Amino acid sequence: MTQNNQLIRNVKTNIITGFLGVGKTTAINKLLDKRLLHERWSVLVNELGERGIDGHLMEENTDTKVTIKQVPGGCICCAAGLPLQVAVNQLLRQTHPDRLIIEPSGMGHPRNILKSLTAPVYHNVLDMRACLCLLDPRKLKDLRYLESELFIDQMDVADRIVANKTDLCCSRDKDNFKRFIAQRYKNKATSWIRHAELQRDWLDETHHDSVKTEATLSNRLESCFYKISLDFSLDTIFDYAGITQFIDSLSGVERFKGILHTSKGFI
Repeated sequence: MTQNNQLIRNVKTNIITGFLGVGKTTAINKLLDKRLLHERWSVLVNELGERGIDGHLMEENTDTKVTIKQVPGGCICCAAGLPLQVAVNQLLRQTHPDRLIIEPSGMGHPRNILKSLTAPVYHNVLDMRACLCLLDPRKLKDLRYLESELFIDQMDVADRIVANKTDLCCSRDKDNFKRFIAQRYKNKATSWIRHAELQRDWLDETHHDSVKTEATLSNRLESCFYKISLDFSLDTIFDYAGITQFIDSLSGVERFKGILHTSKGFI
């Protein structure tokens, strides 16, 4: 691959994965702050809903050597990897980065993404480094997660499993995490962190090929989780007390995020 007749070779590439609400976007924002000043980094963000929010939060970074591209509205690993390849190729040609970080949606299939990124077309173009998976240890008490093949797949392909939000965990959560790792991933590197503080050095750890086996994801996840995206005109103003009461009353909602114009301003 070339850019202005200059070869694009051996771009360090990482995937930062994890389930909904585990802190991936916060972690990447903090990694951007740890970037060496001379390095150009590009970040590809895939949003689950039709309106990208996480990408906009990252775009607040004004560093000229940091480029954020978001792909809202679904999973970049679908359709034989073509949406992913198109987005990656555009980023490489436009920015010629030293490092490429990919954040799949919380319901993205990292095994398929890795398969696309390690395809022959990217030989000598991408230099796959560690895949990091963030995990909220509190979720290990929820059978919806433990029985989700996608949740497990995210950790199967990871080179390092990182327990995040540990400041919210009790001693039993920590014991559950240790037991879970010992039973399934005793040979993987693990970390226990707070506030999504990933170490920059982890990005350069070795990536172990974990995509030789085809993914066999069932529809079990889809039977447990689904998404709804709503759009409102810019002149719609919600009553602050009413909308906050409505949000607080929601039950069975795993993740709720958005930007709303209310009688007390934007929330």
